[in-house]
Amino acid sequence: MFTPSATSPVMKIAFYRSTSIGDVVLATACVDLLRQIPVPVQITWVGRKPALQLIASAFPEIKAVEVDPDQSNFQEKAVQELKDIHFLIDLQTNLRSQLLCRALKRGHKIPSYVCYKRSIDRGTMIISSRLRGRRRALPDSYVVSAHHQFLIMTGALKQALAVHLPVEMLDGLDKIQAYPLLPTMHDSGQKPWQKELKFGRWLAVATGAAHEAKKTPINLLRDILELLNRHLRQDPDMRDQSIGLLFVGNDKDRESALGILDSIDWPGPVLNLAGKLSLWETALALKDTDALLCNDSGLLHVAEAVGTPVAALFGPTVEAFGFSPWRTESKAFSSLLGCRPCSKHGQLDCRFGDKLCFGLIQPPPIVDHLKTLMKRKTVNGSI
Repeated sequence: MFTPSATSPVMKIAFYRSTSIGDVVLATACVDLLRQIPVPVQITWVGRKPALQLIASAFPEIKAVEVDPDQSNFQEKAVQELKDIHFLIDLQTNLRSQLLCRALKRGHKIPSYVCYKRSIDRGTMIISSRLRGRRRALPDSYVVSAHHQFLIMTGALKQALAVHLPVEMLDGLDKIQAYPLLPTMHDSGQKPWQKELKFGRWLAVATGAAHEAKKTPINLLRDILELLNRHLRQDPDMRDQSIGLLFVGNDKDRESALGILDSIDWPGPVLNLAGKLSLWETALALKDTDALLCNDSGLLHVAEAVGTPVAALFGPTVEAFGFSPWRTESKAFSSLLGCRPCSKHGQLDCRFGDKLCFGLIQPPPIVDHLKTLMKRKTVNGSI
């Protein structure tokens, strides 16, 4: 266990992670870890919009430094902002971040610690899928996450703390369990849509993803919602409940939501807020829902960080990349199609042109999972 020091100086730590939204949210596990050590800490977060705005909104105490790596004065500006820190955690791990670390070391003797993202492992999986094709099934190990990305990130922070914490505080450091979090307690909750979400039960749906290939076909989402609707109507514990649908995402996702709503007869209230909310407001909305149906996307991680379990559909990417849900109530759904994964980030179009990785996902198990999530409060007597 830690032994608090009576005169601990403030430890000044900076994190550099600017993209993607999901990775930035996962990196908040580092903030959770720092909250569990008995040393006062000042955190600086170097990033860019919109993810940086999310960090600033969730953690008002964190100093948010916006940078544009594409500008010529990026390094100069970042070094100026970070010249007084004790060390930097490089969670971006690209060429620009490496150059920034070198500049801090050279100009101010500030050390940095790097988070290695298992890129080689991912590349090996992709090569294997190319060789395997569709002739053989995907290995079972590909559909589980043995190395969650947020654990790799907190591992880099623990490495730094092992160097910079007083020796009497190192006992127990390796046992700290930290998870992604986006605190929302400081929000007033007075927006009209927040008040509406307080009534009844709500299932959130996020149709989008960073890349088109990672988006679940609309017909599969429609089939899942239609089957869920039938099951809820037949369930004696749920048929008298008001079950609403909340759609979140960007403007393109709004059009997708309208396409789904045109083809299903959902009996409960519907809020299509896709394209209408900021990223922080989306986090607040997800906080008030019972579950999220989504792709392998940033909103998967936003939902879990505010305490909302998910049913996540994985197509061209695989859970073994480390981005699958981590909450025990959440589940990932995918197929054992041997050509998965297509690419490191799911950015490439299906080379077979049919997105069969999604086509083989069956709605019934997803619906059973969503029913379990939607029934939790009813079974526990909270409603």
